[in-house]
Amino acid sequence: MEFQYFSDPLNFAFTTDEEVNCSTCDEKAICFEAGGYMGIETIDYICACCLKSGKLIELDIESNLVYGNGADSTDIIAQKTPAFPTWQDTVWPLIDGIYPVFERIASKEDFENQEDFVESFIETDQKKNEIDWLWDKLPNKRLKNYKEATDISVYLFSIKEKNYWVWDAN
Repeated sequence: MEFQYFSDPLNFAFTTDEEVNCSTCDEKAICFEAGGYMGIETIDYICACCLKSGKLIELDIESNLVYGNGADSTDIIAQKTPAFPTWQDTVWPLIDGIYPVFERIASKEDFENQEDFVESFIETDQKKNEIDWLWDKLPNKRLKNYKEATDISVYLFSIKEKNYWVWDAN
C-alpha cells in the first residue's frame, strides 16, 4: 500500500482493525475510515485501491484539506491520499510551492535537538518563538502508530530529507 504523499498509511492513517466492505467497491479489506472525509456524499470506508485510483473524485469527497496551487499534486493529496491523523481539520502544508510527504507523528528522535525542532516548524498563525514549549510534550521514543500518540500531536512532513512539522491538540 504505497502513496506518493503518505509514507506509512498502515500505521499512521485511520484504518479499520478488521476487514470491512469498502463503501465504493464492496470488496472486503482493511480500509481507511472515511466517515470524517469532507464532501457532499458520505462514505464509511474506502480501500487502498479505490482511494489510490480516485474513487473519491467521482463522489466529490476529499480526504485531506488542501489549499490548491493548481498542480496535479493538489488533487492527489485531496482525493487520492489517506487523511493524516489529525484531531481537527488541519491543512496539508505547502512549502515554497511544494507539498511535503507526511511521514508520521513525531517524537524527539525525529530531530537532532530542540533547535532543529524549532527551525523545522512551519509558521502559519503561530511563530517559532511561540512553540518552544512543545518540545517537552514530544514523546522521547519514535511512535509505532498513531494510537500511541498523546493529546498533542506533532505531524512530521518531509521534502528531500528535510523535516517540517505542524501540530494539533485534542
